[in-house]
Amino acid sequence: MPTVTPERPATPRAGPEEVRLARLVLSILPRIGRLASQVPHERGALTLERARVLWQLTEGPRRSGDLAHRCVLTPATLSELVDSLERDGFVRRSEEPGDRRVVVVELTARGRREIERFGELMTVLVAKVLATLSSEKRGRVAAALTDLQQALSQAADKEASHVR
Repeated sequence: MPTVTPERPATPRAGPEEVRLARLVLSILPRIGRLASQVPHERGALTLERARVLWQLTEGPRRSGDLAHRCVLTPATLSELVDSLERDGFVRRSEEPGDRRVVVVELTARGRREIERFGELMTVLVAKVLATLSSEKRGRVAAALTDLQQALSQAADKEASHVR
């Protein structure tokens, strides 16, 4: 008997305007990354790479393989970062119950405080940039980002419902 797989609902097609907007949004990401790289130099905070690992752990413990994938790092590179984060008391490694071969990484209280501090420093840097915009432009940016955040959240919810 053939296997029947549920069909995904049709995804709206992206036209030229949506592609232009997508490129604009994506072009901002490296610039925000450059701002983030200034944080450690200014205040002795985490490096961007270490912050990226900690940020992925804010939602809860992760298997090391999943964490490497989410951070777009090789397992060896992630292992080195986790080694240093563990030495500094920011993360804790443990074995997954039921499968000792699987390593699980989680934030410690100190790691949570450090990633929150990094987030606060990033917020200050981005706020300084936003302060250069007029009040009207800041309002438009806020409205557009709120709409984008909602659309991304809905897309993630739809994707999660199809994975289950």
